[in-house]
Amino acid sequence: MIVGTRDLFGFERLHYHPRSGKWAGGISQLLRESGESAGEPDVAAIAGYLNGERLVGRTVLHDVLAVPPGHALIQSAHGLEVQDAPSQPVRGDLETVLRESLQRALDSGKRVALALSGGLDSALLLALLRELGAQQRVTSYILATGMPDYCERDAALELANLMQAKVKIVQASEADFVAALPRTTYAVEEPMFNLHPVAKLLLAEAMAEDGIELAISGDGADQVLRRDQSANYLPLCNALFGAASVGLHPPFVDTPVVEHLISLAADPNKQCLRDLGARLNLPDRLVHGPKRGRLAPAMNLDPLLERDRIPALAATLNLPAPTLQPDTERVLWTTLTLILDHLGATRRPV
Repeated sequence: MIVGTRDLFGFERLHYHPRSGKWAGGISQLLRESGESAGEPDVAAIAGYLNGERLVGRTVLHDVLAVPPGHALIQSAHGLEVQDAPSQPVRGDLETVLRESLQRALDSGKRVALALSGGLDSALLLALLRELGAQQRVTSYILATGMPDYCERDAALELANLMQAKVKIVQASEADFVAALPRTTYAVEEPMFNLHPVAKLLLAEAMAEDGIELAISGDGADQVLRRDQSANYLPLCNALFGAASVGLHPPFVDTPVVEHLISLAADPNKQCLRDLGARLNLPDRLVHGPKRGRLAPAMNLDPLLERDRIPALAATLNLPAPTLQPDTERVLWTTLTLILDHLGATRRPV
């Protein structure tokens, strides 16, 4: 019997505990519902997080496994097993399937907002909302950090003004990012190498304060178009909005949109989106310009970074002691200690 299926790009998390035969979306939820303790850390999986070579199907806990993207969880006489559950390509029309996805969000009966950055993906969605006459009904939320090379306020406002959209600016400082890092880590339940996911939580929390129930976002376009099934970002986005009690609706991972996009050749340059953007009269910088990376700058993690404790934790995990000089290393070890403590797994590993 199929008890759960994970979508092709891993947007929805699905974890299971083989010994107890239980499953749930998140690790903490699974431990609560199974009545099991965290058990021991999974050293090999943790090493994979730290060196950028994640182990498919593994988590920071030895006894909790993750269903990989594009797989189903099966309950049989032998216990819980994982099997392939591939998606089938269905050729359609990109603009049509995106419009239909947006319309489903608008018809949900929930208060809906758009997470607007200065990039192509969310700009396309705003342009389509304008075509549907909803750019004033659906407020565009823009995160303004004021951080050099990590603030898209001006670019996003340019788009909003072009589309005559209703806008809400959410201010977030470095102190806000650092203060939100524990909440972010507890939600994603894995170590992170950069603070960019924190931006998702800050935006989601601002929406929740305003009574927003469903957020439309451009997340997933890159992953689907380049066939990236690593699930190292999309499920984090979903978990972070969920932690703020805001549903996340990214049309680019909606089933009909995915089925259409995988019927085409892989398109890492997102030419199909650029072509649609040209038809919708998006700014030239989006239609023809290069894609910009979106990593957060280095921030002062001293309030959270346990420098004296981390070498002992590394020794317990049989891992080399980090220098804590590179920013990625500081973020990884800070979030690793946070999540292991949160799950109750800072004991002798297996």
